[in-house]
Amino acid sequence: MKICLFTTSFLPEIGGMEIVIDQLARQFSDMGHEPTVIAQKPRYNVQPLEPLSKPYEVIYYSRPRSAVWLLGHVKRLLLNEHRRYRFDIIHAHMAYPTGYIAVKLKNRINVPVVITSHGGDVRPKSRYRRRFITRQRLCWAMKKADAVTSVSEGLKNIIDELTQGKANSIAIPNGVTIPDETPGIMPEACKAIAGRPFMLTLGRLHRYKGLDMLLDAMGILRRQDANIPCLVIAGDGREFDNLQKQAVKLNIESQVFFAGAVFGPQKHWLLRNCAFLLQPSHMEGTPLTVLEAFAHDKPVIGTKISGIDELVAPGRTGWLFEPGDSQSLANTILQALASPTSGQMGAGAARFASTKTWPVVAVRYIELFNSVR
Repeated sequence: MKICLFTTSFLPEIGGMEIVIDQLARQFSDMGHEPTVIAQKPRYNVQPLEPLSKPYEVIYYSRPRSAVWLLGHVKRLLLNEHRRYRFDIIHAHMAYPTGYIAVKLKNRINVPVVITSHGGDVRPKSRYRRRFITRQRLCWAMKKADAVTSVSEGLKNIIDELTQGKANSIAIPNGVTIPDETPGIMPEACKAIAGRPFMLTLGRLHRYKGLDMLLDAMGILRRQDANIPCLVIAGDGREFDNLQKQAVKLNIESQVFFAGAVFGPQKHWLLRNCAFLLQPSHMEGTPLTVLEAFAHDKPVIGTKISGIDELVAPGRTGWLFEPGDSQSLANTILQALASPTSGQMGAGAARFASTKTWPVVAVRYIELFNSVR
């Protein structure tokens, strides 16, 4: 099957959606299919942080000046690439603009379209939902697509509400790679904590990740003179400077270590050696970092929100705390540190991860593609 993965963002940009598309393309290729990624050029001259060897072709298109009115050249590129490759299916990531463009072409080229929402397009605070014309377009695209997948049940519910139940919606959560037994490599920024226990949070340093609330919780615990491990924040993003300043203001800079963006052996070392992962996000689809922690036998402290509460089962794979409540997070950290069953929860998390591997996820997509052809 010739599969077009059509997206607004891709490697070397680093984020959940970019990683998901790469993993799916690799799995499709391993299964004997012919994936091609058509992606928007990165906004900046981003350099890959590790070698990018891909068993599939990537075609980049220039960024439209407007996500509302100037999409014609993207539509023409997709049409031209279809004439070259003769795609059997277009898998558009995000209902808008890529899903909308693909559905506009669907009848003309007689190719089925499957849209996958990762959350940023359909959540209430999405810029596409806030603007009338883009909201109308994304809802139209999801109604007209052959199928719409979401990475969580919570997102599926949002899609069903937006489309009045007129979309052929299905939840297919993200997958995970089961790690090998190598020890990994300690990040340079973590040399100062060698041999010490630590908690870990991992991902983009953006406001919706809730890291300011996590630092507030660390400040609460410091004022209580609680004996807790240090915190490693691994990732990069626009909130980096603000978070560093907040740690100094709260007088917890000696307990918080910023490791920067980590990949491969460095990420592996952090996940293998942390006490547990913290995922204090305000919103999520299916966070890859939670699945990665599970695959490394680590329980997770997460916000009680859609996407996370579908993965973290209290008492079995981790702990949940109330959204937006730093005191609740502080209390949950103390609960986790005192728990005599954290090892059992780590084992339960690993069992859960073993059922969510990328080959399993890819098979579900291929079955869906075949059902709509």
